[in-house]
Amino acid sequence: MKKQLLFGMALVLSAIFAGQISAQAAVSVDPAVYTPRGLTNEMTLTSKWLYSNKLNNYNVAADLLGTAGSSRGMAAKNGKMYFSSRTTINQILVINGTTGARETPITLASNVFTYLGRNKAGTADSTYLTGLPVNDIKIDNAGNVLVANLITSNAGRFQVYKINTTTGAGTLLIDQANLITLFPTSSTMRFDAFGVWGDVNGKAVVLAANASTTAMEVYKWVITGGVAAAPTRIELDNSLATGADLAGLANLGTAPQVFPLDENLYYIDGNATFPVLCDKDGNVVDGFKATLPNSIKDSVTAPAATPKTIWSMNQGHNGVVEFEVNGKYFIVMAATNTAGSPSSTFRLFKFADANKAFSGLTCLWTFPQAGMGNSLNSNTYRTAMPNVEVSGTKAKIYVYTGEVGYGMYEFDTATPNGVNQIRTSNVTISLLDKSIVTSEEVAVMEVFNTAGQRFATVKNVSSISAPLSKGIYVISVIDRNGERKVQKMTIN
Repeated sequence: MKKQLLFGMALVLSAIFAGQISAQAAVSVDPAVYTPRGLTNEMTLTSKWLYSNKLNNYNVAADLLGTAGSSRGMAAKNGKMYFSSRTTINQILVINGTTGARETPITLASNVFTYLGRNKAGTADSTYLTGLPVNDIKIDNAGNVLVANLITSNAGRFQVYKINTTTGAGTLLIDQANLITLFPTSSTMRFDAFGVWGDVNGKAVVLAANASTTAMEVYKWVITGGVAAAPTRIELDNSLATGADLAGLANLGTAPQVFPLDENLYYIDGNATFPVLCDKDGNVVDGFKATLPNSIKDSVTAPAATPKTIWSMNQGHNGVVEFEVNGKYFIVMAATNTAGSPSSTFRLFKFADANKAFSGLTCLWTFPQAGMGNSLNSNTYRTAMPNVEVSGTKAKIYVYTGEVGYGMYEFDTATPNGVNQIRTSNVTISLLDKSIVTSEEVAVMEVFNTAGQRFATVKNVSSISAPLSKGIYVISVIDRNGERKVQKMTIN
């Protein structure tokens, strides 16, 4: 036995030295230097670490997160990146967000993505496996980690679980097995991904965009008291008269993603679209179309050249997130797919003000400057996911492009000496009946329309009457600690 063990160890060692078995490549950084932005050069972008096809440290099996197509989603929380892993052993992969090092994966409990059903003979209940599990992963506003499966028709069973990241145990939040009954005409239904807003233990919204080639639809589950109601269908406006960015489209394209901002507003991003802001009725609220083509061009990131290099975004990859740092508003999104130039990039924009209008976007940087690289597999499911964690004047921007790479950039908005920093309040703002309500009494509450016109200013309140006119409004509050929060809200 000892001889066999020693012989086996010798074979492994010889294979390693012969290059037959390889360890994961060393972490690297994006070597590009990103020119500071802002009136006082206060905004900076720095690569902290990067694995990518372009850097040659994300090319072979030992480097990759899994087999082709197995990791289609990424989310971030408390300095860690979490990846869905659709393998024979259902897992959530974990990456240290500070170093890029792999940590112990979370193996899901054996009953996650299962259900009870009658056997073929109809004599007893049996446990069945849900198809295509752990296809996507998201984290809600309260930090709950959620995973969902992929369905390819309305006959599929769509499940969303909340996962205990310590034990791998799952709590079933959505178990939709009757889509064919609820929506019999949507036979080509396909959910690749989902989005969440709120706290799934209390009040939340879960959305899933239909990837059908013949539909312009988003499906919505409202969670109240931790319990999901039956889904409703939102038909997106693609009419030529009012459809704006979605006008004339027959579908959203491959593997569309949806990112809810609150109960009413969400970004939709598919292979056939740039990110588009829509409301709960399917109306287009904002997007790039009105300012094309200049709004998707970057003439500031590329190194100096004659003539000046201009990079344009394309519509191939799907992912977007907006965030606030130090009283300023930003959005980062997938900029190019593997066919773009540079290939597989993200772009960081700054909004002009709290109204967050696309018409006021300023391009800050496209990154990685050389791109992440190419992979044909990446284009099959279109994942190019940014996630952001904010602390003080800094934001950690985590990025993942399926099959091509992942990394973390630090975005700093350090305020010049002598200028007070503006911190974001934790107060929640919601619409209750005909009033705008905050979770606690605030020092100041203001209501604006999207053109910046102020409708009301009140002090020392926890509610205010909502405007009588329907539309999109911007609510700004300053809490008792002097911290500020700004939120868009739809009034119907």
